[in-house]
Amino acid sequence: MARNGLMKTAPPQIDEAAFGIVYGSVSVMAVLMVLHPPLENPARQAVVLFGSVFAMALAKAYAEACQRMIASRKPISWADVREVWRHSRMVLLAANGPTLAFALAAMGVLSTLAALILAQSLAIALLVWFGGRIGWQVGGTLLSTLAGAGLTGGLGLLLSLLKAFFH
Repeated sequence: MARNGLMKTAPPQIDEAAFGIVYGSVSVMAVLMVLHPPLENPARQAVVLFGSVFAMALAKAYAEACQRMIASRKPISWADVREVWRHSRMVLLAANGPTLAFALAAMGVLSTLAALILAQSLAIALLVWFGGRIGWQVGGTLLSTLAGAGLTGGLGLLLSLLKAFFH
């Protein structure tokens, strides 16, 4: 089904993943902010990056589980745990590309600086894409799509600029 005849709506699983991907991409950018050249051990950076985002996904899942128990005043069920993890695991998707960039640097395919730039670019690209999706879902116009992409991608770019300024 097309909205305004311009763009088909995404499958529901893409729109459901938006929170996790945006949160994960911002988390990746936050972790990348503390990395600065020279990055002497890109394999370690890959583990630190993925591990940090994994810890954030677990923290998000735990917080959501706590919120559910408070709201329902009941212990969380296994079905709730599975649903909470289904939402939280999307955070990890944002870390895959940037982690791969550092893994390629560890194998000598990329320099560590190129891996850092690629990792930042991938995170920003996800923010732009999902920001555009959010804008489209909210407004259904080209302008709202561009505004969503610009705002969300701009957040990633701002984090990159802050990283460059402080390092």
